[in-house]
Amino acid sequence: MRALVLDDDLSRLESFRTKALAGHEVTTVSRVSDCIEQLMDHEFDMLFLDHDLDGKVYVPSGPGTGYAVAEWLRDHPERKPKKIVLHTFNQFGAAKMKEVLPEAEYVPAAWLVVWDLE
Repeated sequence: MRALVLDDDLSRLESFRTKALAGHEVTTVSRVSDCIEQLMDHEFDMLFLDHDLDGKVYVPSGPGTGYAVAEWLRDHPERKPKKIVLHTFNQFGAAKMKEVLPEAEYVPAAWLVVWDLE
């Protein structure tokens, strides 16, 4: 199974690769533009979206945040992975992302969970 992870924290990305999604094909990105490019070019079974990026915390939803990816997916539903997980600690950002991706699951520390993608 293929997973795409958007996060700006290197230790979390490593935890996704080596623990939470171990044994699966994992692509990690830390910028909105790279995430959207991956979604345009590849099929993924699962997507993990952080809201706050670039080392910032509790920022409003907008360009440069995971919310921008959520908006892009809303406008390109054919590119949505089967499962979308919002893994931000910014509960306000998560709520905004859920407004445009109501099917997404909110799991603030998703990198600590072992995910079965089958």
